[in-house]
Amino acid sequence: MRRKIAGLVLAASLAVGVGPFVSPALANGSGPIVNPPTVVTDPVLCFVAAQAIITEALHEFREGHLTSAELRSVLVGTASFLGDCLTPA
Repeated sequence: MRRKIAGLVLAASLAVGVGPFVSPALANGSGPIVNPPTVVTDPVLCFVAAQAIITEALHEFREGHLTSAELRSVLVGTASFLGDCLTPA
């Protein structure tokens, strides 16, 4: 079960890592390739990844595979992930 949550967190991190490369900002020449200090992350992608993690964690909690402490840990980690994801680099 913990592997599943860790896999979701990893998948979300990878999906957010791809965000700057598929953003519309690259089309007009203001992305990380042209201007290295500018990194664009799509906030919608951040929230979709966080929602997937939270939904799966709640599902596992309801089935009894996660304790309340483990659920809290996942939620705190997701909040940290959102903070990192939405903060401009």
